[in-house]
Amino acid sequence: MSQNSESIDRKIKVVGYIMLLIMIVYTIFNVQLFAKDRCLEYKPYLKYYSQQAFKKDFPYWYLLGQDKAESNCKFVISYDGVGSESPAQITWRVWKRYLKPYGIYNLRTNSNFTKAQVLIMKNCKKQAYSSHLWAAFSVYNSGSIVNKEIVRARKTLGIREVPYCIAKNFCKRRMIHFNNGQSISACKIGYDYPKKVFKYGNRYKEPNSTSTYRFW
Repeated sequence: MSQNSESIDRKIKVVGYIMLLIMIVYTIFNVQLFAKDRCLEYKPYLKYYSQQAFKKDFPYWYLLGQDKAESNCKFVISYDGVGSESPAQITWRVWKRYLKPYGIYNLRTNSNFTKAQVLIMKNCKKQAYSSHLWAAFSVYNSGSIVNKEIVRARKTLGIREVPYCIAKNFCKRRMIHFNNGQSISACKIGYDYPKKVFKYGNRYKEPNSTSTYRFW
């Protein structure tokens, strides 16, 4: 065998070893990524409770997206600085009177916080001045201020159902200033929230799942 042939064989073997190593690393990474997706733990709870509180075809996967957006699906206390807790970042002192009649006395278990999350979302949907889900999720995140923007758009444009993109254009919220000198509009924070819920939520949508609820 010539030296050129031996050299080619060695190169082929090296390339083969590299490809094998890449496949092993890729497999390990994907297994770890799946294992760390805590959101899937809450799927059966959110699916069950949402079907109890809403219609059977409520798109529960957006509730999973909500937990992803709020806390990356971790049990944490107060990312917002006001004592919010659980993966859904619920402020207990605000919602405890509403939740206790439903048998929820803390947010420390999967069953409790997911039931609370669904009940609060049901309340937010009733509050929202739009039948589309983006508005209900906005109420969950920012409160009823989004309704003022919807009303402002209604009066100006003479339309009943105000789309997300139009309501966003009528937003007049304060600027938030940080210690490092940077600033961001509360409008951007508020209107980015339903986009995150939609984006993350669709990751957990089952194939062939449908819903009569409109998000946008």
